[in-house]
Amino acid sequence: MASGDLPQHVQLLGAPLGTPPASGRGPRVGPWKIVLADSALPTFDELADAVSAAHSIGRPVAVHTVTRESLVLLLAVLAQTGSLPGDRLEHAAVVPVELVAPIRQLGLRVVTQPGFIADRGDDYLREIPAEDHADLYRCESLHAARIPLALSSDAPYGPLDPWAVMSSATTRRTQAGITLNSGECLSPLWALGSYLGPADRPGAAPRRVRPGASADLVLLRASMHEVLRRLDADLVRLTIVEGRPQRESATL
Repeated sequence: MASGDLPQHVQLLGAPLGTPPASGRGPRVGPWKIVLADSALPTFDELADAVSAAHSIGRPVAVHTVTRESLVLLLAVLAQTGSLPGDRLEHAAVVPVELVAPIRQLGLRVVTQPGFIADRGDDYLREIPAEDHADLYRCESLHAARIPLALSSDAPYGPLDPWAVMSSATTRRTQAGITLNSGECLSPLWALGSYLGPADRPGAAPRRVRPGASADLVLLRASMHEVLRRLDADLVRLTIVEGRPQRESATL
């Protein structure tokens, strides 16, 4: 970042607890990342202690949860410890419909990756029981429940291109052309907006172009109507970070 080789703004979830805020142009300290490994879930008390340690210094948590079991455990812990503004679910790969309301009630945000549907959706259809398909990578139902929702890539595991992720969120089509739960499709405008919120508040309203704002901009080759119809990285002409145009490789 200091040399300019990495032009993007960076927020670190793994920065140790107690890390002081960065000064100048450097990585920012984000929520404390907690990984709920499916092969070895923590006990209720272990997870409660980890959440409380972060909350005690005013730092939200970003909790990796990809299964029903880990999500149930997390929500039970937060119901006891209380949540902090900025607490969020990472991935939320499986969200049973009955857990949507508790997520909303706890004030949690969700950062999810519908790009996996285009990338691995056919595997999901073969390997995951049909009764669970409706719970995979929910988008529209979370948005309708007024849960702040942001999309991301999970690269290198998911597709890096944000436009491919947005497109997948609007179609939910697998590589074989099968639509996986069309009721969870986002509108193109909402898919785009999910990438435009501030890094410290994923899922918040898109940032606005206004005097005094950081000049972080994407210049497009086509009208917004065409962009929303195609959601394709080829339509990006230039990206500008803090007023500085970026070279071609950084225009995603």
